[in-house]
Amino acid sequence: MMLFITFVVVILTVLLALTVAVRKHTSLAYLVFSLSLVSTASILFFDLLSVHKPDLLTEWKRIVFFSEAVMVVSWLIFSISFARTDYWRNTGRFSKYLIYLSPLVIIYSVSLPIESFFYLPEAESDKVYFLGNSGYIYNLVLLLYSILAIINLETTLRSSEGEARWVIKYTIFGAGVGVALNIFYYSHTLLYRSINMYLLPVRTGIILISILLITISLFRHKSMDIELAVSRKLIYKSLSLIIVGIYLLGLGLVGQGMQHFGPRVGKNITTFLGFLGAILVLIVMFSEKLRRKTVVFLNKNFFKQKYDYREQWLKFTQRISLKHSFDELLGAIAVGFKEAIGASGVSLWLKEKSDDKYHCVSISNRVAPEIVPGRELTEFLKSTKWILDVRDQKCKEIVFLSKEFLHGTRASLIVPLLNIDDFIGFIVLEGGLADADYNFEDYDLLKNLSKQAVLAILNARLSSELMEAKELEAVGKLSSFILHDLKNATSMLSLIVQNAEEHIDNPEFQKDAIKAISNTSEKMNAIIGKLKALPRKSSLQLEYSDLGHYVRSVIRQLNLNGNSGLSFQELETVTARFDREEIAKVIVNLIINALESTDNKGTVKVVVGTENSMGFVRITDNGCGMSREFIEKHLFMPFQTTKKKGLGIGLYQCKTIVDSHSGKLKVVSQEGAGSVFTLYLPVDRI
Repeated sequence: MMLFITFVVVILTVLLALTVAVRKHTSLAYLVFSLSLVSTASILFFDLLSVHKPDLLTEWKRIVFFSEAVMVVSWLIFSISFARTDYWRNTGRFSKYLIYLSPLVIIYSVSLPIESFFYLPEAESDKVYFLGNSGYIYNLVLLLYSILAIINLETTLRSSEGEARWVIKYTIFGAGVGVALNIFYYSHTLLYRSINMYLLPVRTGIILISILLITISLFRHKSMDIELAVSRKLIYKSLSLIIVGIYLLGLGLVGQGMQHFGPRVGKNITTFLGFLGAILVLIVMFSEKLRRKTVVFLNKNFFKQKYDYREQWLKFTQRISLKHSFDELLGAIAVGFKEAIGASGVSLWLKEKSDDKYHCVSISNRVAPEIVPGRELTEFLKSTKWILDVRDQKCKEIVFLSKEFLHGTRASLIVPLLNIDDFIGFIVLEGGLADADYNFEDYDLLKNLSKQAVLAILNARLSSELMEAKELEAVGKLSSFILHDLKNATSMLSLIVQNAEEHIDNPEFQKDAIKAISNTSEKMNAIIGKLKALPRKSSLQLEYSDLGHYVRSVIRQLNLNGNSGLSFQELETVTARFDREEIAKVIVNLIINALESTDNKGTVKVVVGTENSMGFVRITDNGCGMSREFIEKHLFMPFQTTKKKGLGIGLYQCKTIVDSHSGKLKVVSQEGAGSVFTLYLPVDRI
């Protein structure tokens, strides 16, 4: 009866192999899959002949050893190529080494004398053959190949989800059962240093289950063209590796005890039922619904989360929602990140529109470092969207390239601030107070806080821009009133002209008319000078000019050359392309501001030259200077001024003109020490 069943299983296995090969004749995974099945059938068939035709035992076993080598190599190749995209690149180094060495394993199985693999017991009727030294090494290699194969199969299954898992599940179960049988059989052979032919019925039954699972998969899905992106990290979390380790340990503990219980038939039945139970457990384990319920149960009852995410979210929300200014908001965000994971320090870096660079806008416990991040670091954070851990080996290249910045900021973690693909900045967290390693729970918390922080920052910026727009709207309304005043002034001038025809000879009229005209002229010039429409880039009249010569002429037109405190220096000839009229407004405004800051008693120095491939006009004074807070929060903003009679739109107008030239306007100032304004203009293009 057993002979018939084994023969039927061999036939079914070969038919299944042919079916797979015909359906998927161009796929490497399915070709080696077919080869694995044919090799398995060959092993069963010739082991069956070894039992029933022992006169040719050595010939049968030679074929079996060759088939076993082909089988384990085929299973390994199938395990790394089935349902995977770019499988060779994502294959572990050790698996690649085994594949490279596979021809040697096959040659080893046929080149050495058969007597070195096994030898017969004294009782020829006994179906247990003792291993030789070569056979022991050979079975050890086969076990190693099988363990790697089942780990790769599990990795593929764990990388799948949803419909993809439903499609490939039974194929992997079927292949996994066959590979698990190999692990059991070869470990048993190594443990007892013998080839137990009494296990042939067990092997036949398990192989029958394997081909039934594969057949179910083929009938359920005629096309299994699934490609998964598999991470090698999953290999290190392999459940199969744990199970195999526990199994081998348990096998060593109970192996000797099994010799003392029941006949061999009882052992076979026990082994078969054990395998059947393991198969059912695996099927349940990879059922998506049951697996999720199990994970939830374990997490709720056996593990405690590192953070109470609800509490952390509420605390962070409350911290940032009560802030009235943008600076207070940034400080609250920084402190919120610091306290969330117990960092010893934190700094917040945002991208500034003025120079397109990232600057420290908030820092705890110390003064902001005079350093900016390199392009490599910001591009890395933007492209990968990773939280950068300076101790993570996968980030060692970018850590090396950014070591100066990381050292200067004492960085331990860097959290990118992203609004979809818009990278607005990042948060630098210094080493934790407990100096503990960070894990996925820390990263999950920081990622969620970063999303909330980004929304808060963007909302604050939008509010600021809205306020600025309203202020500009106010300018428009103010202009309407001023235009009305101008209209009244021109009307008054018209009346003077009309009355002059009748009263021009009256000395009193002449005196009053001249005074009225003078007052009106002064008012009109002041209003026009302050509220003239700001230019746009498209309306500029650009032309190439000698910047030094032009600045000198502007100073001469101001009739300021006689001022003993004003000096001019041209370091080199600079040719730039700019709108002469608009840039004149900037230079005049900056020079007058410098003179007024010194009460016309100090020194003002104007220098023209080139720096960083740009032409510059630098205006330096030793006047009253400005505070750092005023520069950061108010300078270049409309209606912000330190002058008692100023309107607060002069520097705002200058900044707008310079920006329209694709230039830069930078300032360095200190209260009581003076200021340095530098106008940069492109020398080659706008």
